[in-house]
Amino acid sequence: MLSKKKIKIMFCMAEYEKGAGHKDLRIVRFYKNDYIRLSLLKSMVSVTLAYVIIMALIIMYNLEYIISNAIRLPYKEIVLWTVGVYVLLIIIYAFISLFVYSRKYNAAWVRVKKYYRYLRYLNKNYQMDDSETVEG
Repeated sequence: MLSKKKIKIMFCMAEYEKGAGHKDLRIVRFYKNDYIRLSLLKSMVSVTLAYVIIMALIIMYNLEYIISNAIRLPYKEIVLWTVGVYVLLIIIYAFISLFVYSRKYNAAWVRVKKYYRYLRYLNKNYQMDDSETVEG
């Protein structure tokens, strides 16, 4: 038997599934640690690609200077500086990603928990309705 309360709950659930629920349900299908690790890996790959592109642009911009002074350049210092900046960026982005994706997972989990609570409520009520129709 449908009631206004059930219809309202089903409407809210359908609206959630079409909106934020689509992303939330994809997020919480992972364990929290797995989701954070995967997101962290994506962030590290993105930072690495961005750093390589930026360094290539810097090298291309200064290519005339690099070619004309190829013998006198302090390559050891340049490599140490470049690697140091890269490691620093990776560490900073790792902490930022860890914080952001942890909060994102927690927020999604709270919303999905409410969604599952509604599902259990509807399932329980439909099972009670089915048992009444079989007996009656």
